[in-house]
Amino acid sequence: MHAGRGTCAWRWLLAVLLLLPPVFFMLPIPIDETRYLAVAWNMHLGGQWLVPWLDGAPYSDKPPLLFWLIDLTWALTGVHAWAARLLELLLALATLPLLALLGRRLGASAEAVRCARWLWLGSVALAGFAGGVMFDALLVVCTLVAWLGALALLRGQGPAGVAVLGLGLGLAVLAKGPVGLLVGGLPALLAPWWQPPLRTPWRRYYLAVAVALAAAAVLVLAWALPAARAGGEAYANAIFLRQTVGRMAGSFAHARGWWWYLPVAPLLLLPWTLALGRGGVARAALSPLDRFALAASVPAFLAFCLISGKQPHYLLPLLPGPLLAAGVRLADGRWRVVGWRVGLVLLAFPVGFAVVLRHPLGPVGLAYACVAAMAALGLGFLLRGRRDTPVEAAALGMIAAIGLAKLAFMQALGPGYDVRPAAQRIARAQAAGVPLLHAGQQHGLYTFAGRLTRAIPSAHGQAQVATWAGAHPDGWVISSYPRYRYAAAPLYAQPMLGRRLAIWRAGDIADEAARIAEAKNGTAGDEDDKP
Repeated sequence: MHAGRGTCAWRWLLAVLLLLPPVFFMLPIPIDETRYLAVAWNMHLGGQWLVPWLDGAPYSDKPPLLFWLIDLTWALTGVHAWAARLLELLLALATLPLLALLGRRLGASAEAVRCARWLWLGSVALAGFAGGVMFDALLVVCTLVAWLGALALLRGQGPAGVAVLGLGLGLAVLAKGPVGLLVGGLPALLAPWWQPPLRTPWRRYYLAVAVALAAAAVLVLAWALPAARAGGEAYANAIFLRQTVGRMAGSFAHARGWWWYLPVAPLLLLPWTLALGRGGVARAALSPLDRFALAASVPAFLAFCLISGKQPHYLLPLLPGPLLAAGVRLADGRWRVVGWRVGLVLLAFPVGFAVVLRHPLGPVGLAYACVAAMAALGLGFLLRGRRDTPVEAAALGMIAAIGLAKLAFMQALGPGYDVRPAAQRIARAQAAGVPLLHAGQQHGLYTFAGRLTRAIPSAHGQAQVATWAGAHPDGWVISSYPRYRYAAAPLYAQPMLGRRLAIWRAGDIADEAARIAEAKNGTAGDEDDKP
């Protein structure tokens, strides 16, 4: 039995209120969030929505749908990082009614749907990444839409099913590339295994799926073909080949072994991977919903393991199905939420700050208060012992602990991630006409924080930097890479990502390079004078 409708509404409101503060206090995290905001800012600044740009070149790593949505949001709110985070939070929350509709279409009870939504909302996957400026919440929305389209086809709703499936798959590709077809389309292809035919013969069903795929292709090509012409040959090759074959064969970033997701997936499903215990009801045979959950997660998970590039949040679209099946088991009594296990998971947060960060949490104050609050939450659940805990209470505790962890993180490490002081100095120098050079790839690190209006050129290697510095003695050289370190005192320096970000006067670097070259020539001359 669950709480009344009014009490349940207040719990949902409380969950949203707990998820909301990080939207406003979290800084964009380098280098991914700062890069994506830089691309959106360049699109906003130039009014060019067809081809995303970064550092003066077309940006081919991601399709444009998220950047379009961020710019539409900025048209309403003004250009702010919190507006992009708020958009991401709304996308994450939009998955909840879609998950509920999917559960009802698959035959789940109202109680099972309620449990599944709390399991999804209270997981590390959703509560941890909600509000993060990335593409995965949007991909989950598109994936759920595609799954609903496949179910509509199975129920004989031909035109509507084709339209919804095609829209979901097309938007999934525009959200994150061809991986959208993988996560959104596999359950549709495997339908004979998880769903006995209802009103549509299988031959007609697969013909409708093919039509939906064609519609998705038309939607994607409506952007990709003109973008390829506008972006040039290199951009065209990147969006049509490099983002598919290239990422599977060898990732450009985040390349990891095939086994890497095996320990990551259970962590994303915390606290439920540890907090769920067996109930008093015997096991039941696999239902069509259970089979759907397997079809929506296992094949794509195996494919993800084989793809070179891996990040934890890439798995988000694979998790709603298993959590929907877990909600059914909670509702019918086969599983239960054990309070002391939830407590152990929540206690891992304050312990993690002590063990993983390995340094004090800044000055005594808010960071320590957050850690103490996390510990109190964990102890509260731990004291429940073996008693069952309502799933919404466990989810709210997890959301609160994750929010506190984010706040403590920003208090403890935020200054090391905040590029705004450097970016604002760079913006003032750019406005004053000071020549600028970044030593090493900068990934748009300062573009959004400084609202830069022009790209900063990059140089790679000490020789290139020295040549540029000699030609622009009044310019600035910027870098955070350890291989670019100079004896001259920097004009500005700050910690950043465990390294030092510094700005040097180019003339000082040119003088230092000349002295080094002169010393080398002198040494060579001494060697030549030896008998």
